Amino acid sequence: LVVALAEHWAGHNGTFGFNETKEYPDWVNYAQMRTLLGVFGVVMIPLAYLTCRRLRMTREASLLAATFVMLDNALCLMTRLITLDSMLLAFTALALYCLIGMRTCSPESHCLLTTALKRLLLRATMLIAVPLSIYVCIFRIHYAYQTERGYGEHEMPVEWQAQLPKNRYNCQPGSIAYGASLKIKNEQLLSQTNVVLQSTRSTHNQTVSCERVITGADWWSLCHPSRFEIIYTNDAVEYVNDGDVLVVRNDISHKILAADGLVPGSAHVAVFGNNTAIDDALWKVEIVANDIPAVGTANDQDTRLVHPISTRFRLRHMRTQCVLAIAPNAGSNSTQVTCVPPNTKLAKTNGLWRVELNVDLRLGFDNNMAGKVRTSFFRTFFAQQRLMAKINSGLIEADPERHDDSTSSPWEWPLLLNPMRMTKWDSDFVKGFHLVVVYEIGNPLLWWLSAVCCIAFPMRMVLHFAKQKRQHVPLSISPNIARGGMLWLGWVLHYVPFYFMGRVLYLHHYLPALYFALLLAAHELDTLTGRCT
Repeated sequence: LVVALAEHWAGHNGTFGFNETKEYPDWVNYAQMRTLLGVFGVVMIPLAYLTCRRLRMTREASLLAATFVMLDNALCLMTRLITLDSMLLAFTALALYCLIGMRTCSPESHCLLTTALKRLLLRATMLIAVPLSIYVCIFRIHYAYQTERGYGEHEMPVEWQAQLPKNRYNCQPGSIAYGASLKIKNEQLLSQTNVVLQSTRSTHNQTVSCERVITGADWWSLCHPSRFEIIYTNDAVEYVNDGDVLVVRNDISHKILAADGLVPGSAHVAVFGNNTAIDDALWKVEIVANDIPAVGTANDQDTRLVHPISTRFRLRHMRTQCVLAIAPNAGSNSTQVTCVPPNTKLAKTNGLWRVELNVDLRLGFDNNMAGKVRTSFFRTFFAQQRLMAKINSGLIEADPERHDDSTSSPWEWPLLLNPMRMTKWDSDFVKGFHLVVVYEIGNPLLWWLSAVCCIAFPMRMVLHFAKQKRQHVPLSISPNIARGGMLWLGWVLHYVPFYFMGRVLYLHHYLPALYFALLLAAHELDTLTGRCT
């Protein structure tokens, strides 16, 4: 949202995709966009100084730490580019400043929180609850102002998509009629986009599954048992009601959904040709929930009708009385469809269906579903978090398409062995040069110095405790060791976890840890010169 605010402030209209192979148009004021994002990088410099002062470091050491942050090439580069890293680094620095400020609060400094429990509660509130609330509120603002279609909208829940103008879920008719083409989805698979009921093309009988659309056979029609075909020019529109007995027909293969169970209460589900015994292909619609707002036409508000997105229903097989459901292994991208006994837990949890998309040429595509479908902010929020986690976990090292010369391993970062290519411009953009490439590479002196300090600090701690033990005095942590230990621990927590990640990694992942390392380097130099005790 901050990047979007910077683009809006600079007059960007959202139509340019920032492709590095295309020349920026005149109305894309990228310099002004960088100004707002650059503020986050600039803020890190005074935060570094103030953080060190709160750690009771000397004024000289604090100025040295701020200078280290200011002069590092990698931090400066990430501040100049239109990326999210500058904000991440700034909020990391701010979180450290706030944490140290609460740690130094004591009764002698007129702190009102006199008990450890109150201090813990205050820290949890300020360092966990408040940032989490801000994070959630930012998404709430984002959804409120997201009124146009955009990249990645198909991965969002259909209730949210139905609110966007010209989205296919927004333009569909508000009630299901016989003969309409439908996409049907199981409730257990709501978190998986494009995983719908479908059948593959074949001349033989075949099973039915819920999987990602790859065959095109994911369109179904609800038909009368007496006749399957609908003549759009002559037949009147007849809506599907609760309790209707009907036939489910695949629009691609023209085969019907049937169950050939031999044991009452359960059956094997497949699609068969039209010569199938009609008794095996009759399904009864049982509406379980109809969560529709009190808006729209009378049909839109009729709870006896089946509506797209809003209606949850079961399909009960008439001959065996079993319920259409997905197999218990739901969660993969391909899940078998079966028919289970009606009074089982599986029928209640995996036997709920809904129509996600309703296409009916008789009713047109000019209906506006915005406001006619209830949306849940938290369902949309958690769906997007799962999507982001899924995309992030998909950046695996084993994927050859993800691996290039820009990737690196964590052990290379402190030594600055593998710079990262950020972007490039052709000669059309920069006159006088054939190719301009921007690399992310830190200040070698600062990176190597900070790496030595981070490696040497645990050794200094061991020597400190060994000296106390040799002198036969109770083991205690001196203020100097406590200050350095906090910075060293921050470096460890922001660096070591990358060794256990399977995703592809880049040099800029080390920057949050580098911030702690630079502050620790200033602290250790101050200790080495004897100014800090």
